[in-house]
Amino acid sequence: MRPANPTMPGTFQVDLRGLVALLSRHLYRSPDVYIRELLQNAVDAVAARRRFEPGVAGAVEIDVVEPGDGPPEVIVTDNGIGLTGTELVELLATIGRSSKRGELSRHRDYIGQFGIGLLACFLVADEITVVTRSAKDPDARALRWQGRADGTYDITPVESDLPAGTRVHLRARPGSEHRLSRGHVLRLTHRYGGLLPLPVRLGSTRVNDEPPPWELPALTQEQERENALSYARRVLDLDPLDAIPLHADGVRGLAFVLPYEPSPAARQDHRVYLRRMLLSESADRLLPDWAFFVRCVIDADDLRPNAARDGFVEDARLDAVREQLGRCIRDHLTDLARLWPSRLAGVVAMHHAGISALAVHDEQCLLLFADWLPVDTSLGRMTLGEHARRFGELRFVRRCDDFRRVAPIAAAQGRCVVNGGPANVSTLLDRLALLRPERKIVELDPTEVVDSFTDLSVAEQAEVADLVRLAESALWRHGVGVQVRAFAPTQMHATLVAPEGCRSRRQLGRAQSIVDGPVALGPASHLCLNFANAAVRELARQARQGRIMRVRRAVELLYVQALLLGHHPLRDREFSLLDEVVLDFVEDRG
Repeated sequence: MRPANPTMPGTFQVDLRGLVALLSRHLYRSPDVYIRELLQNAVDAVAARRRFEPGVAGAVEIDVVEPGDGPPEVIVTDNGIGLTGTELVELLATIGRSSKRGELSRHRDYIGQFGIGLLACFLVADEITVVTRSAKDPDARALRWQGRADGTYDITPVESDLPAGTRVHLRARPGSEHRLSRGHVLRLTHRYGGLLPLPVRLGSTRVNDEPPPWELPALTQEQERENALSYARRVLDLDPLDAIPLHADGVRGLAFVLPYEPSPAARQDHRVYLRRMLLSESADRLLPDWAFFVRCVIDADDLRPNAARDGFVEDARLDAVREQLGRCIRDHLTDLARLWPSRLAGVVAMHHAGISALAVHDEQCLLLFADWLPVDTSLGRMTLGEHARRFGELRFVRRCDDFRRVAPIAAAQGRCVVNGGPANVSTLLDRLALLRPERKIVELDPTEVVDSFTDLSVAEQAEVADLVRLAESALWRHGVGVQVRAFAPTQMHATLVAPEGCRSRRQLGRAQSIVDGPVALGPASHLCLNFANAAVRELARQARQGRIMRVRRAVELLYVQALLLGHHPLRDREFSLLDEVVLDFVEDRG
Protein backbone atom coordinates (compact mmCIF):
# COMPACT_ATOMS: atom_id res chain seq x y z
CA MET A 1 0.00 0.00 0.00
CA ARG A 2 1.42 3.39 -1.02
CA PRO A 3 1.77 6.04 1.67
CA ALA A 4 -0.80 8.81 1.59
CA ASN A 5 1.80 11.59 1.56
CA PRO A 6 4.97 10.36 -0.18
CA THR A 7 8.15 12.40 0.33
CA MET A 8 9.21 14.19 -2.86
CA PRO A 9 12.91 15.16 -2.77
CA GLY A 10 14.17 18.11 -4.81
CA THR A 11 16.77 20.85 -5.01
CA PHE A 12 16.48 24.62 -5.01
CA GLN A 13 16.65 26.28 -8.39
CA VAL A 14 18.82 29.40 -8.48
CA ASP A 15 17.91 32.39 -10.62
CA LEU A 16 21.44 33.55 -11.41
CA ARG A 17 20.33 36.90 -12.80
CA GLY A 18 18.42 37.60 -9.61
CA LEU A 19 21.37 36.50 -7.52
CA VAL A 20 23.71 38.81 -9.42
CA ALA A 21 21.27 41.69 -8.93
CA LEU A 22 21.17 40.89 -5.22
CA LEU A 23 24.96 40.94 -5.05
CA SER A 24 25.20 44.26 -6.84
CA ARG A 25 22.60 45.96 -4.63
CA HIS A 26 23.30 44.51 -1.20
CA LEU A 27 26.61 42.65 -1.00
CA TYR A 28 29.17 44.61 -3.00
CA ARG A 29 29.47 48.36 -2.75
CA SER A 30 30.53 48.72 -6.37
CA PRO A 31 30.82 46.53 -9.48
CA ASP A 32 34.51 47.52 -9.47
CA VAL A 33 35.14 44.72 -6.97
CA TYR A 34 35.33 42.30 -9.90
CA ILE A 35 39.03 43.17 -10.23
CA ARG A 36 39.61 42.43 -6.56
CA GLU A 37 37.90 39.06 -6.88
CA LEU A 38 39.92 38.12 -9.97
CA LEU A 39 43.16 39.14 -8.26
CA GLN A 40 42.22 37.24 -5.12
CA ASN A 41 41.42 34.06 -7.04
CA ALA A 42 44.79 34.34 -8.79
CA VAL A 43 46.69 34.93 -5.53
CA ASP A 44 44.94 32.00 -3.86
CA ALA A 45 45.76 29.77 -6.83
CA VAL A 46 49.46 30.71 -6.67
CA ALA A 47 49.52 30.07 -2.91
CA ALA A 48 47.99 26.64 -3.50
CA ARG A 49 50.60 25.79 -6.14
CA ARG A 50 53.43 26.86 -3.84
CA ARG A 51 52.16 24.30 -1.36
CA PHE A 52 52.38 21.76 -4.14
CA GLU A 53 55.62 23.11 -5.70
CA PRO A 54 57.45 25.26 -3.11
CA GLY A 55 59.92 26.74 -5.61
CA VAL A 56 57.44 28.15 -8.11
CA ALA A 57 57.60 31.91 -8.76
CA GLY A 58 54.06 33.23 -8.79
CA ALA A 59 52.86 35.99 -11.09
CA VAL A 60 49.62 37.58 -12.28
CA GLU A 61 49.29 39.18 -15.71
CA ILE A 62 46.41 41.38 -16.84
CA ASP A 63 45.67 42.38 -20.42
CA VAL A 64 43.03 44.79 -21.67
CA VAL A 65 41.85 44.48 -25.25
CA GLU A 66 39.99 47.53 -26.53
CA PRO A 67 38.79 46.89 -30.10
CA GLY A 68 37.46 49.90 -31.89
CA ASP A 69 34.26 48.16 -32.97
CA GLY A 70 33.32 46.24 -29.81
CA PRO A 71 33.31 46.21 -26.02
CA PRO A 72 36.61 45.99 -24.13
CA GLU A 73 37.83 42.67 -22.78
CA VAL A 74 39.88 41.99 -19.64
CA ILE A 75 42.09 38.88 -19.43
CA VAL A 76 43.65 37.82 -16.12
CA THR A 77 46.26 35.04 -16.17
CA ASP A 78 48.01 33.35 -13.25
CA ASN A 79 50.48 30.45 -12.95
CA GLY A 80 48.71 28.99 -9.96
CA ILE A 81 47.49 25.51 -9.16
CA GLY A 82 44.93 25.39 -12.00
CA LEU A 83 41.74 23.34 -11.90
CA THR A 84 40.77 19.82 -12.85
CA GLY A 85 37.45 19.01 -14.47
CA THR A 86 36.01 17.93 -11.14
CA GLU A 87 37.19 21.14 -9.48
CA LEU A 88 35.68 23.22 -12.27
CA VAL A 89 32.29 21.76 -11.47
CA GLU A 90 32.72 21.98 -7.71
CA LEU A 91 34.19 25.47 -7.54
CA LEU A 92 32.55 27.27 -10.45
CA ALA A 93 29.30 25.54 -11.21
CA THR A 94 28.32 25.21 -7.54
CA ILE A 95 27.74 28.73 -6.26
CA GLY A 96 29.04 29.27 -2.73
CA ARG A 97 31.31 26.22 -2.66
CA SER A 98 34.34 27.38 -0.72
CA SER A 99 37.80 27.04 -2.20
CA LYS A 100 38.97 26.24 1.27
CA ARG A 101 37.77 22.67 0.86
CA GLY A 102 40.06 19.86 -0.12
CA GLU A 103 43.65 20.97 -0.77
CA LEU A 104 43.01 24.46 0.54
CA SER A 105 41.34 23.40 3.77
CA ARG A 106 44.66 22.56 5.36
CA HIS A 107 46.15 26.03 5.01
CA ARG A 108 45.38 29.62 5.95
CA ASP A 109 46.82 31.33 2.86
CA TYR A 110 43.51 31.77 1.04
CA ILE A 111 40.63 34.15 1.59
CA GLY A 112 38.53 33.50 -1.49
CA GLN A 113 35.33 31.66 -2.10
CA PHE A 114 36.15 30.88 -5.71
CA GLY A 115 32.59 30.51 -6.95
CA ILE A 116 31.25 33.57 -5.15
CA GLY A 117 34.33 35.56 -6.15
CA LEU A 118 33.96 34.70 -9.82
CA LEU A 119 30.24 35.40 -9.59
CA ALA A 120 31.15 39.05 -8.93
CA CYS A 121 32.35 39.19 -12.54
CA PHE A 122 28.74 38.95 -13.67
CA LEU A 123 28.35 42.48 -12.31
CA VAL A 124 30.20 43.75 -15.40
CA ALA A 125 29.95 40.89 -17.93
CA ASP A 126 27.23 38.60 -19.26
CA GLU A 127 29.70 35.80 -19.98
CA ILE A 128 32.80 34.50 -18.21
CA THR A 129 35.33 32.23 -19.89
CA VAL A 130 37.88 30.34 -17.80
CA VAL A 131 40.70 28.37 -19.44
CA THR A 132 42.70 26.31 -16.95
CA ARG A 133 45.28 23.53 -16.71
CA SER A 134 45.93 21.69 -13.44
CA ALA A 135 49.49 21.67 -12.10
CA LYS A 136 48.84 18.45 -10.20
CA ASP A 137 49.04 16.28 -13.33
CA PRO A 138 51.78 16.97 -15.93
CA ASP A 139 49.62 15.28 -18.56
CA ALA A 140 46.47 17.25 -17.70
CA ARG A 141 44.68 18.81 -20.66
CA ALA A 142 43.52 22.40 -20.73
CA LEU A 143 39.82 22.86 -20.03
CA ARG A 144 37.49 25.70 -20.87
CA TRP A 145 34.59 26.63 -18.64
CA GLN A 146 32.14 29.07 -20.15
CA GLY A 147 29.45 30.44 -17.87
CA ARG A 148 26.60 32.75 -18.74
CA ALA A 149 24.45 35.11 -16.71
CA ASP A 150 21.35 33.02 -17.46
CA GLY A 151 22.80 30.25 -15.27
CA THR A 152 24.02 27.92 -18.02
CA TYR A 153 27.58 26.77 -18.53
CA ASP A 154 29.60 24.21 -20.46
CA ILE A 155 33.01 22.60 -19.99
CA THR A 156 35.09 21.45 -22.94
CA PRO A 157 38.69 20.28 -23.42
CA VAL A 158 40.69 22.67 -25.59
CA GLU A 159 44.00 22.76 -27.34
CA SER A 160 45.90 25.57 -25.66
CA ASP A 161 49.49 26.58 -25.07
CA LEU A 162 48.51 27.66 -21.56
CA PRO A 163 50.91 26.17 -19.00
CA ALA A 164 49.67 25.15 -15.57
CA GLY A 165 47.45 27.93 -14.27
CA THR A 166 44.26 29.79 -15.11
CA ARG A 167 43.19 32.47 -17.55
CA VAL A 168 39.89 34.36 -17.11
CA HIS A 169 38.27 36.33 -19.96
CA LEU A 170 35.63 39.02 -19.36
CA ARG A 171 33.89 41.04 -22.06
CA ALA A 172 32.04 44.14 -20.89
CA ARG A 173 28.27 44.00 -20.85
CA PRO A 174 26.37 47.04 -22.22
CA GLY A 175 26.74 49.91 -19.76
CA SER A 176 29.93 48.55 -18.16
CA GLU A 177 32.39 49.41 -20.91
CA HIS A 178 34.13 52.10 -18.84
CA ARG A 179 34.76 49.65 -16.00
CA LEU A 180 36.83 47.44 -18.32
CA SER A 181 38.75 50.25 -19.99
CA ARG A 182 42.53 50.15 -19.66
CA GLY A 183 42.85 53.28 -17.53
CA HIS A 184 40.11 52.17 -15.13
CA VAL A 185 41.52 48.65 -14.82
CA LEU A 186 44.98 50.09 -14.09
CA ARG A 187 43.58 52.27 -11.29
CA LEU A 188 41.60 49.39 -9.80
CA THR A 189 44.52 46.98 -9.99
CA HIS A 190 46.84 49.42 -8.25
CA ARG A 191 44.17 50.20 -5.66
CA TYR A 192 43.32 46.63 -4.72
CA GLY A 193 46.56 44.84 -5.53
CA GLY A 194 49.21 47.48 -4.94
CA LEU A 195 50.61 45.65 -1.89
CA LEU A 196 50.29 42.06 -3.11
CA PRO A 197 53.45 40.01 -2.48
CA LEU A 198 53.74 38.57 -6.01
CA PRO A 199 54.30 40.49 -9.25
CA VAL A 200 51.15 41.90 -10.86
CA ARG A 201 51.52 43.37 -14.35
CA LEU A 202 49.13 45.15 -16.63
CA GLY A 203 50.71 44.64 -20.01
CA SER A 204 54.36 45.60 -19.49
CA THR A 205 53.64 47.78 -16.45
CA ARG A 206 54.43 46.43 -12.98
CA VAL A 207 51.51 47.55 -10.82
CA ASN A 208 52.79 46.66 -7.36
CA ASP A 209 56.45 47.60 -7.23
CA GLU A 210 56.28 49.26 -3.79
CA PRO A 211 56.32 47.31 -0.50
CA PRO A 212 53.97 48.14 2.36
CA PRO A 213 55.08 51.24 4.29
CA TRP A 214 55.89 49.19 7.40
CA GLU A 215 58.32 47.06 5.35
CA LEU A 216 60.30 49.93 3.83
CA PRO A 217 64.01 49.79 4.75
CA ALA A 218 65.03 52.21 7.50
CA LEU A 219 68.33 52.57 9.34
CA THR A 220 66.97 54.67 12.20
CA GLN A 221 63.70 55.08 14.04
CA GLU A 222 63.42 58.64 12.72
CA GLN A 223 63.85 57.41 9.13
CA GLU A 224 61.16 54.79 9.73
CA ARG A 225 58.86 57.56 10.96
CA GLU A 226 59.60 59.73 7.93
CA ASN A 227 58.88 56.79 5.59
CA ALA A 228 55.48 56.39 7.24
CA LEU A 229 54.67 60.11 7.10
CA SER A 230 55.69 60.22 3.43
CA TYR A 231 53.36 57.30 2.68
CA ALA A 232 50.47 59.09 4.39
CA ARG A 233 51.04 62.26 2.37
CA ARG A 234 51.41 60.39 -0.92
CA VAL A 235 48.74 57.70 -0.62
CA LEU A 236 46.23 58.98 1.93
CA ASP A 237 46.49 62.69 1.10
CA LEU A 238 47.06 63.27 4.81
CA ASP A 239 49.75 65.28 6.62
CA PRO A 240 49.65 63.58 10.05
CA LEU A 241 51.12 64.89 13.28
CA ASP A 242 52.80 61.56 13.94
CA ALA A 243 52.97 57.92 12.84
CA ILE A 244 52.52 55.01 15.24
CA PRO A 245 53.72 51.45 14.41
CA LEU A 246 51.01 48.85 15.01
CA HIS A 247 51.62 45.21 15.87
CA ALA A 248 49.10 42.61 17.00
CA ASP A 249 48.54 38.89 16.54
CA GLY A 250 48.70 38.43 12.77
CA VAL A 251 48.33 42.18 12.18
CA ARG A 252 50.83 44.90 11.31
CA GLY A 253 50.40 48.43 10.13
CA LEU A 254 50.54 52.10 11.01
CA ALA A 255 48.31 54.58 12.79
CA PHE A 256 48.47 58.23 11.80
CA VAL A 257 47.62 61.01 14.25
CA LEU A 258 45.14 63.26 12.46
CA PRO A 259 46.15 66.90 11.94
CA TYR A 260 42.62 68.04 12.83
CA GLU A 261 40.23 67.31 15.68
CA PRO A 262 37.47 64.93 14.56
CA SER A 263 34.22 64.43 16.39
CA PRO A 264 34.38 61.48 18.83
CA ALA A 265 31.17 60.24 17.21
CA ALA A 266 32.57 60.44 13.68
CA ARG A 267 32.97 57.23 11.73
CA GLN A 268 36.51 55.88 11.64
CA ASP A 269 37.74 55.46 8.06
CA HIS A 270 40.61 52.97 8.19
CA ARG A 271 42.39 51.35 5.25
CA VAL A 272 42.47 47.58 5.75
CA TYR A 273 44.16 44.75 3.85
CA LEU A 274 43.76 41.01 4.23
CA ARG A 275 46.98 39.23 3.31
CA ARG A 276 48.03 42.29 1.34
CA MET A 277 44.76 42.55 -0.64
CA LEU A 278 42.80 45.77 -0.06
CA LEU A 279 39.42 45.12 1.54
CA SER A 280 38.25 48.63 2.38
CA GLU A 281 39.34 52.24 2.57
CA SER A 282 36.61 53.11 5.06
CA ALA A 283 36.58 50.31 7.62
CA ASP A 284 35.26 51.11 11.09
CA ARG A 285 35.51 49.59 14.58
CA LEU A 286 39.15 48.51 14.29
CA LEU A 287 40.36 50.60 17.23
CA PRO A 288 38.97 51.36 20.69
CA ASP A 289 36.45 54.19 20.74
CA TRP A 290 38.86 56.53 22.53
CA ALA A 291 41.31 56.32 19.59
CA PHE A 292 39.11 58.43 17.32
CA PHE A 293 42.01 60.82 16.72
CA VAL A 294 44.02 58.40 14.56
CA ARG A 295 43.50 56.80 11.17
CA CYS A 296 45.19 53.46 10.55
CA VAL A 297 46.39 51.29 7.69
CA ILE A 298 46.69 47.61 8.60
CA ASP A 299 47.28 44.25 6.98
CA ALA A 300 45.81 41.18 8.70
CA ASP A 301 46.55 37.51 8.21
CA ASP A 302 43.89 35.77 10.27
CA LEU A 303 40.91 38.10 10.71
CA ARG A 304 37.75 36.84 9.03
CA PRO A 305 36.37 38.98 6.18
CA ASN A 306 32.67 39.70 6.12
CA ALA A 307 30.43 38.51 3.29
CA ALA A 308 31.14 41.54 1.09
CA ARG A 309 34.85 41.30 1.91
CA ASP A 310 35.05 45.02 2.68
CA GLY A 311 35.64 44.61 6.41
CA PHE A 312 36.06 42.09 9.19
CA VAL A 313 33.59 39.96 11.11
CA GLU A 314 32.98 41.10 14.69
CA ASP A 315 34.25 38.17 16.76
CA ALA A 316 36.56 37.40 19.68
CA ARG A 317 39.62 37.52 17.43
CA LEU A 318 38.82 41.04 16.25
CA ASP A 319 38.13 42.09 19.85
CA ALA A 320 41.59 40.88 20.87
CA VAL A 321 43.26 42.65 17.95
CA ARG A 322 41.37 45.87 18.74
CA GLU A 323 42.67 45.77 22.31
CA GLN A 324 46.25 45.09 21.17
CA LEU A 325 46.19 47.94 18.66
CA GLY A 326 44.92 50.27 21.36
CA ARG A 327 47.82 49.21 23.56
CA CYS A 328 50.26 50.05 20.74
CA ILE A 329 48.87 53.58 20.56
CA ARG A 330 49.04 54.01 24.32
CA ASP A 331 52.63 52.71 24.48
CA HIS A 332 53.69 55.07 21.69
CA LEU A 333 52.23 58.07 23.49
CA THR A 334 54.05 56.90 26.60
CA ASP A 335 57.34 56.87 24.69
CA LEU A 336 56.68 60.37 23.39
CA ALA A 337 56.23 61.63 26.95
CA ARG A 338 59.67 60.33 27.87
CA LEU A 339 61.66 60.89 24.68
CA TRP A 340 59.97 63.59 22.55
CA PRO A 341 57.96 65.82 24.91
CA SER A 342 57.59 68.65 22.38
CA ARG A 343 56.08 66.22 19.86
CA LEU A 344 53.69 64.96 22.49
CA ALA A 345 52.71 68.53 23.39
CA GLY A 346 51.59 69.08 19.79
CA VAL A 347 49.57 65.86 19.75
CA VAL A 348 47.87 66.58 23.08
CA ALA A 349 47.14 70.18 22.14
CA MET A 350 45.18 68.94 19.13
CA HIS A 351 43.65 65.78 20.63
CA HIS A 352 43.41 66.34 24.38
CA ALA A 353 39.79 65.12 24.34
CA GLY A 354 40.86 61.66 23.14
CA ILE A 355 43.84 61.55 25.48
CA SER A 356 41.57 62.53 28.38
CA ALA A 357 39.11 59.80 27.46
CA LEU A 358 41.95 57.28 27.55
CA ALA A 359 43.31 58.64 30.83
CA VAL A 360 39.93 58.27 32.55
CA HIS A 361 40.14 54.49 32.15
CA ASP A 362 43.91 53.99 32.21
CA GLU A 363 45.75 54.79 35.43
CA GLN A 364 49.19 54.61 33.86
CA CYS A 365 48.14 56.89 31.04
CA LEU A 366 46.78 59.46 33.50
CA LEU A 367 50.01 59.52 35.50
CA LEU A 368 52.09 59.93 32.36
CA PHE A 369 50.03 62.56 30.56
CA ALA A 370 48.43 64.57 33.35
CA ASP A 371 51.01 67.34 33.12
CA TRP A 372 50.30 67.75 29.38
CA LEU A 373 46.53 68.02 29.55
CA PRO A 374 45.18 71.58 29.08
CA VAL A 375 42.49 73.04 31.34
CA ASP A 376 40.62 76.34 31.45
CA THR A 377 41.32 78.47 34.52
CA SER A 378 40.33 81.88 35.84
CA LEU A 379 43.78 83.07 34.68
CA GLY A 380 43.59 81.56 31.20
CA ARG A 381 44.20 78.21 29.55
CA MET A 382 47.22 76.23 30.76
CA THR A 383 48.38 72.65 31.20
CA LEU A 384 48.12 70.90 34.54
CA GLY A 385 51.91 70.77 34.65
CA GLU A 386 52.16 74.53 34.19
CA HIS A 387 49.55 75.04 36.91
CA ALA A 388 51.52 72.84 39.31
CA ARG A 389 54.71 74.82 38.68
CA ARG A 390 53.04 78.22 39.12
CA PHE A 391 50.49 77.66 41.87
CA GLY A 392 51.05 74.36 43.66
CA GLU A 393 47.60 73.64 45.12
CA LEU A 394 44.87 73.13 42.53
CA ARG A 395 41.36 74.31 43.34
CA PHE A 396 38.53 73.53 40.93
CA VAL A 397 34.78 73.89 40.62
CA ARG A 398 32.79 71.02 39.22
CA ARG A 399 30.27 72.86 37.02
CA CYS A 400 30.82 75.26 34.15
CA ASP A 401 28.15 77.62 35.48
CA ASP A 402 29.93 77.82 38.84
CA PHE A 403 33.18 78.56 37.03
CA ARG A 404 31.59 81.40 35.05
CA ARG A 405 30.39 82.97 38.31
CA VAL A 406 33.63 82.74 40.26
CA ALA A 407 36.19 83.19 37.45
CA PRO A 408 35.96 87.02 37.16
CA ILE A 409 36.21 87.46 40.93
CA ALA A 410 39.03 84.94 41.30
CA ALA A 411 40.94 86.48 38.37
CA ALA A 412 40.67 89.97 39.86
CA GLN A 413 42.17 88.60 43.07
CA GLY A 414 44.96 86.77 41.22
CA ARG A 415 43.57 83.38 42.24
CA CYS A 416 43.68 80.45 39.81
CA VAL A 417 40.50 78.35 39.79
CA VAL A 418 40.22 75.43 37.35
CA ASN A 419 37.04 74.75 35.40
CA GLY A 420 36.14 71.11 36.06
CA GLY A 421 32.93 71.28 34.04
CA PRO A 422 34.07 70.08 30.59
CA ALA A 423 33.92 66.37 29.78
CA ASN A 424 36.26 64.17 31.84
CA VAL A 425 38.02 67.07 33.64
CA SER A 426 36.46 66.59 37.09
CA THR A 427 36.85 62.81 36.84
CA LEU A 428 40.51 63.19 35.91
CA LEU A 429 41.14 65.61 38.77
CA ASP A 430 39.40 63.30 41.26
CA ARG A 431 41.51 60.35 40.11
CA LEU A 432 44.68 62.40 40.06
CA ALA A 433 44.03 63.57 43.62
CA LEU A 434 43.98 59.92 44.73
CA LEU A 435 47.00 58.87 42.68
CA ARG A 436 49.09 61.94 43.50
CA PRO A 437 48.06 63.23 46.92
CA GLU A 438 51.11 65.49 46.97
CA ARG A 439 49.46 67.59 44.22
CA LYS A 440 46.87 68.91 46.72
CA ILE A 441 43.84 68.92 44.43
CA VAL A 442 40.67 70.10 46.18
CA GLU A 443 37.18 71.04 45.07
CA LEU A 444 36.22 74.66 45.69
CA ASP A 445 32.77 75.49 47.02
CA PRO A 446 31.75 78.54 44.96
CA THR A 447 30.40 80.20 48.10
CA GLU A 448 33.93 80.21 49.52
CA VAL A 449 34.71 83.08 47.17
CA VAL A 450 32.66 85.30 49.48
CA ASP A 451 35.13 84.59 52.28
CA SER A 452 37.68 86.69 50.42
CA PHE A 453 35.37 89.72 50.31
CA THR A 454 36.24 92.63 52.61
CA ASP A 455 33.87 93.40 55.49
CA LEU A 456 32.78 97.00 55.85
CA SER A 457 33.87 99.22 58.70
CA VAL A 458 31.34 100.45 61.24
CA ALA A 459 31.13 103.79 59.47
CA GLU A 460 30.65 102.13 56.08
CA GLN A 461 27.95 99.87 57.50
CA ALA A 462 26.08 102.95 58.68
CA GLU A 463 26.53 104.47 55.22
CA VAL A 464 24.78 101.50 53.52
CA ALA A 465 22.17 100.73 56.19
CA ASP A 466 19.33 102.44 54.28
CA LEU A 467 20.39 100.70 51.06
CA VAL A 468 20.32 97.27 52.75
CA ARG A 469 16.86 97.98 54.22
CA LEU A 470 15.38 99.07 50.89
CA ALA A 471 17.07 96.25 48.99
CA GLU A 472 15.77 93.57 51.36
CA SER A 473 12.24 94.94 51.12
CA ALA A 474 12.51 94.83 47.33
CA LEU A 475 13.80 91.26 47.18
CA TRP A 476 12.04 89.53 50.08
CA ARG A 477 9.32 88.11 47.77
CA HIS A 478 12.09 86.46 45.74
CA GLY A 479 13.52 84.72 48.80
CA VAL A 480 16.80 86.62 48.55
CA GLY A 481 18.73 88.34 51.35
CA VAL A 482 21.07 91.30 50.89
CA GLN A 483 24.57 92.11 52.14
CA VAL A 484 27.14 94.71 51.18
CA ARG A 485 30.87 93.96 51.05
CA ALA A 486 33.85 95.13 49.02
CA PHE A 487 35.48 92.91 46.42
CA ALA A 488 37.27 92.90 43.09
CA PRO A 489 36.73 93.46 40.27
CA THR A 490 35.37 96.89 41.05
CA GLN A 491 33.45 96.90 37.74
CA MET A 492 31.15 94.17 39.12
CA HIS A 493 28.07 95.65 40.77
CA ALA A 494 26.91 92.54 42.60
CA THR A 495 27.09 88.78 42.72
CA LEU A 496 24.56 86.23 43.81
CA VAL A 497 25.82 83.95 46.57
CA ALA A 498 23.90 80.69 46.23
CA PRO A 499 24.73 77.82 48.63
CA GLU A 500 24.95 74.26 47.26
CA GLY A 501 21.48 73.02 46.31
CA CYS A 502 20.02 76.47 45.77
CA ARG A 503 20.28 76.15 42.00
CA SER A 504 18.24 72.95 41.93
CA ARG A 505 15.70 74.58 44.26
CA ARG A 506 15.38 77.50 41.83
CA GLN A 507 14.88 75.05 38.97
CA LEU A 508 12.19 73.28 40.96
CA GLY A 509 10.62 76.63 41.79
CA ARG A 510 10.56 77.60 38.14
CA ALA A 511 8.87 74.34 37.15
CA GLN A 512 6.27 74.62 39.93
CA SER A 513 5.56 78.28 39.15
CA ILE A 514 4.68 77.29 35.61
CA VAL A 515 2.21 74.69 36.88
CA ASP A 516 0.91 76.05 40.20
CA GLY A 517 2.00 79.66 40.38
CA PRO A 518 4.67 81.34 42.56
CA VAL A 519 6.49 79.17 45.06
CA ALA A 520 8.38 80.60 48.05
CA LEU A 521 11.74 78.91 48.45
CA GLY A 522 13.01 80.86 51.45
CA PRO A 523 16.09 83.11 51.74
CA ALA A 524 18.49 80.53 50.38
CA SER A 525 20.55 83.10 48.42
CA HIS A 526 22.07 86.49 49.11
CA LEU A 527 22.68 89.34 46.71
CA CYS A 528 26.09 90.68 47.67
CA LEU A 529 26.42 94.32 46.57
CA ASN A 530 29.96 95.52 45.89
CA PHE A 531 30.84 98.56 47.99
CA ALA A 532 33.98 99.01 45.86
CA ASN A 533 31.73 99.80 42.88
CA ALA A 534 30.94 103.49 42.33
CA ALA A 535 27.34 102.81 41.20
CA VAL A 536 26.60 100.87 44.42
CA ARG A 537 27.98 103.72 46.55
CA GLU A 538 25.77 106.13 44.59
CA LEU A 539 22.76 103.91 45.33
CA ALA A 540 23.65 104.06 49.01
CA ARG A 541 23.70 107.88 48.79
CA GLN A 542 20.31 107.99 47.06
CA ALA A 543 18.89 105.59 49.65
CA ARG A 544 19.94 108.02 52.39
CA GLN A 545 18.19 110.79 50.43
CA GLY A 546 14.93 108.81 50.38
CA ARG A 547 14.86 107.95 46.65
CA ILE A 548 12.99 104.79 47.59
CA MET A 549 11.41 103.78 44.27
CA ARG A 550 14.56 104.46 42.22
CA VAL A 551 16.73 102.48 44.65
CA ARG A 552 14.30 99.56 44.76
CA ARG A 553 14.15 99.35 40.97
CA ALA A 554 17.93 99.60 40.67
CA VAL A 555 18.40 96.80 43.20
CA GLU A 556 15.87 94.63 41.35
CA LEU A 557 17.76 95.27 38.12
CA LEU A 558 21.08 94.33 39.77
CA TYR A 559 19.42 91.15 41.08
CA VAL A 560 18.30 90.06 37.59
CA GLN A 561 21.72 90.99 36.22
CA ALA A 562 23.39 88.80 38.86
CA LEU A 563 21.09 85.93 37.94
CA LEU A 564 22.01 86.22 34.27
CA LEU A 565 25.75 86.61 34.89
CA GLY A 566 25.64 83.57 37.16
CA HIS A 567 23.72 81.48 34.59
CA HIS A 568 20.89 80.86 37.06
CA PRO A 569 17.54 79.83 35.55
CA LEU A 570 15.02 82.71 35.52
CA ARG A 571 11.53 82.08 36.85
CA ASP A 572 8.41 83.78 35.50
CA ARG A 573 8.45 86.34 38.31
CA GLU A 574 11.97 87.42 37.39
CA PHE A 575 11.04 87.82 33.74
CA SER A 576 8.10 89.99 34.86
CA LEU A 577 10.37 91.92 37.22
CA LEU A 578 12.83 92.70 34.43
CA ASP A 579 10.00 93.94 32.23
CA GLU A 580 8.68 96.19 35.02
CA VAL A 581 12.10 97.68 35.78
CA VAL A 582 12.84 98.44 32.15
CA LEU A 583 9.42 100.03 31.70
CA ASP A 584 9.93 102.22 34.79
CA PHE A 585 13.27 103.47 33.54
CA VAL A 586 11.87 104.12 30.05
CA GLU A 587 8.96 106.10 31.52
CA ASP A 588 11.33 107.72 34.04
CA ARG A 589 9.24 106.80 37.05
CA GLY A 590 10.60 107.25 40.54
